[in-house]
Amino acid sequence: MTRSSRHSSSSQSGSAGDTDRDINSYGEHIQQLLGRIEALPYPGAKELMQELMETILAFYGIGLRRILHVVGEAENNGRAASWGLVHDDVIKGLLLIHDLHPVDLETRLREALDKVRPYLKSHGGNVEVVNIENNVARLRLHGTCQSCASSSVTLELAVRQAIQQACPDLAGFEVENADQIEKSGGSVLPRRPVAAWTAIENATRLEEGSWMPVRIEKSRLVLCKVNGTFYAYQNRCPACNMPLDTGSLEDGVISCALDHRYDVVHAGRCAEIPSAHLEPLPLLVEDNLVKVALIREIIDAAVETISRTA
Repeated sequence: MTRSSRHSSSSQSGSAGDTDRDINSYGEHIQQLLGRIEALPYPGAKELMQELMETILAFYGIGLRRILHVVGEAENNGRAASWGLVHDDVIKGLLLIHDLHPVDLETRLREALDKVRPYLKSHGGNVEVVNIENNVARLRLHGTCQSCASSSVTLELAVRQAIQQACPDLAGFEVENADQIEKSGGSVLPRRPVAAWTAIENATRLEEGSWMPVRIEKSRLVLCKVNGTFYAYQNRCPACNMPLDTGSLEDGVISCALDHRYDVVHAGRCAEIPSAHLEPLPLLVEDNLVKVALIREIIDAAVETISRTA
């Protein structure tokens, strides 16, 4: 715990008068420090410290604006305000910095995984929390598609994104693929997906049962909406190499121009060729934005330790 978080925790348990005296003492100390900075004989150091102070004030200013916004949106509903404060990404970060977040780490981790579990299941997978030791979580993926490395990577990236948002205070986590461990008798290699998340403009306007081609840098994708859920796949038929957007989408099935059919909901499996399936991309919906991750590099693996300091 940092010095500021220790002081914040002790202040929280005191009376209102104690809190007033505490914040006044902080204000006085800040003024003293500013005076010492002004007396420094090094102009560059003074400018740097002033910029730091301005940045910190701006950081907390954003947090205060978010607090006022959440409370205003709650319309005198205390429970709604409390929920909004602890789940807002900006406010949550401030609470965690000062060790004031009321929801414990394991609960936040499980809530984060619950958010992406429907997406994982749509790609034939699931995730469980094995344990949390020394602030490091051990997770296990289930049911990934064994014939496609990118399918496992898709699941891991979705899990990673959810954890980074809900649990920035987690020291790290390990991901193991239960199916690969069972097949290999416990001998597995690490996989390290590298990805960049990109928002797709106007994606939320996509109507039910429809799709659209998308181009991100040099990558061509198709975005589909089936049963209220978004799915993203590489715009290429693995059976004939034809672009998928020259075909059709009906009843949750994509057909290329040569009529190779793929099940959108179930990880893009091919109806005619069991070994063929579409290449899925990690996709998450956040703040009314649809985001996909482009996988830059895949090194075969099933157990990976991710460190926050790496």
